[in-house]
Amino acid sequence: MPRPALAATRAMDVLDFLAAHPTESYTLTELSEHLAINPASIHALLGALAEAGYLQRHPVHRTYGLGPAVIALGHAALERHRAIDRARDEMRQLGETLGLELLATVVVGDEMLAVARAGPHQPAPTTLQVGQRVPLVPPLGLVFLAWAEEAAVAAWLASAGLGDADREAKRYRELLAAVRRRGYSVALRPAARGKLGEAVAGLADAPRDAALRRRMHGWLAELGREDYQLADLEAGRRYDVSLIGAPVFGARGEVVTALWALGFTAPLATAELTHTAERIRDAALRVTRATHGRIPAPG
Repeated sequence: MPRPALAATRAMDVLDFLAAHPTESYTLTELSEHLAINPASIHALLGALAEAGYLQRHPVHRTYGLGPAVIALGHAALERHRAIDRARDEMRQLGETLGLELLATVVVGDEMLAVARAGPHQPAPTTLQVGQRVPLVPPLGLVFLAWAEEAAVAAWLASAGLGDADREAKRYRELLAAVRRRGYSVALRPAARGKLGEAVAGLADAPRDAALRRRMHGWLAELGREDYQLADLEAGRRYDVSLIGAPVFGARGEVVTALWALGFTAPLATAELTHTAERIRDAALRVTRATHGRIPAPG
């Protein structure tokens, strides 16, 4: 794979950063500090992006925010990725009905990218911001891997240093089977989940901070050792739920996006958890049908 051009990488960093802070504007100095790009380099970059309309420069405050050209790109992208466009309608309705925040993510390379949100906004560090990315490594990403080909599952496990002979790999395969069987995943709220959220929230403001990135990976590894992903639901239990996720399928039966509900303020009884999760799953299936996706046979 060719090495990406530095200017292109820096332009993507600027746009991703502003996508995660859509209502904010920043001076050249602030962007230089947040993104660890030297002022001379970022000055030319901001000028080119502003001239093309991808950024908008305030004439008095000399700050930069997202420009109108990004809107045109967004509309064109939604025309191409119709599942995400349709998912936003379902997310708005679910957010109002359930009183929860809904988030849509997609896989980009070896990361999950947040692309849309709706419902009551949860304060950081409980949620990703639109435009933020997190690594697609265990224990994250079960919804995307549950219907994936074996090579993708093996690569996902290998990203955490796991091979088929490892006990943890067997546990993850059992979790993937549970997600396929139910049609949704349930993540709980162990202590490491909050620490991971804090690291991810910090990276929203300093995406190039190496120490924060190491901390995020450390908490991901710790999360993998805790009871984070729920395999079986037991009657009579109450669960401290962090996330519930369900897949939207594409034309080949692949998972093209995932819908997530978060913002649970109290533990859920088994029946309530199941009812909520099935509503999220059914909303994702409606998006699949509306965009002519193929729903795989239950596994």
